[in-house]
Amino acid sequence: MILMNGLCEEGDVYGAMEYMNVVGFNSNLVALNTMVDGWCKADWIDCALKIFDSMDTRDSFSHSSLIHNLCKDGRFRCASKLLLSCVRSGMSILPSTKHAVFDSLSRSGCQREAKRLKSEIKLALSAFV
Repeated sequence: MILMNGLCEEGDVYGAMEYMNVVGFNSNLVALNTMVDGWCKADWIDCALKIFDSMDTRDSFSHSSLIHNLCKDGRFRCASKLLLSCVRSGMSILPSTKHAVFDSLSRSGCQREAKRLKSEIKLALSAFV
């Protein structure tokens, strides 16, 4: 796992994928999260989305990593949809992830959408109380 992370940090995401397949990490959540994060850091968000979509199991790290990187890439609406689906499914999402989406929407001139998203998240959270 450390080798995969190191390869991703060096920008060798293909090498990390090859290593992952050779050692049999294809269904390992931590390995897949590393790959999603690595593809995002290499500015290959679409590849990260494909891996994310293919994952049988996802955790809050999977979602948080992708949401943050979608915001960095300017895909605020996609990030807000993913965030809202996480909250509606009962997944615990870091406050920093929520704020990244709110701030990104607001800075891009979508204050109304940011406000609507906050309201929808509050409504979704109240369903779990």
